[in-house]
Amino acid sequence: MRKILVLFVICFAGLITTAAAQSLADIAKQSRAQQKAHPNTTVIDNDVIPSVVDLSSETTPTQTPSADAKNDATDNKAPAQKDAGKSETKDDTGKQGAAEDDHKKADELKKKIADQKKEITQLEREVNVAQREAGVRAAVYYADAGTMLRDSAKFAEDSRNLKAEIDSKTHALNAAKQKLQDLQEQARKAGLSSSQIE
Repeated sequence: MRKILVLFVICFAGLITTAAAQSLADIAKQSRAQQKAHPNTTVIDNDVIPSVVDLSSETTPTQTPSADAKNDATDNKAPAQKDAGKSETKDDTGKQGAAEDDHKKADELKKKIADQKKEITQLEREVNVAQREAGVRAAVYYADAGTMLRDSAKFAEDSRNLKAEIDSKTHALNAAKQKLQDLQEQARKAGLSSSQIE
């Protein structure tokens, strides 16, 4: 019975394979027919791109004017043209100055963001240390029954003080994170990419 079942499965798999092969062959034939049906595709060859460059439009080293000729040409300019050249130079220097100011502002924002991240890291470390200390103090206190009986008031007061310290550091940490988000938003508005901000 098993042999017949195995033989049946093999035959069935063979039929599926041949059917799939036939369908793949049909798909290939259809794609070839569609490619032949669309002969409007552009082929780039030497017929499309000119192979001869017009040499008359190019300047040769012997045709370039000398520096003296250039100076004479600039001296012969009308005064209005000279003034226009000066104003363009002033505009260029103004644009360069604005670009330098933007660059300085971007550097300042990057520095502020880096300093804020350092502050956040420090505050997170302090909060973690305070929480661990509170956990260790509680474990030690509850492990010794004698200490629980003798110093319960002192433990309660110390616990309140430690909890207040943890709360104040957590509040400072949240404020620092908010300030970092504000600085990052300012940097985005200034045009810095997120890779420069992070």
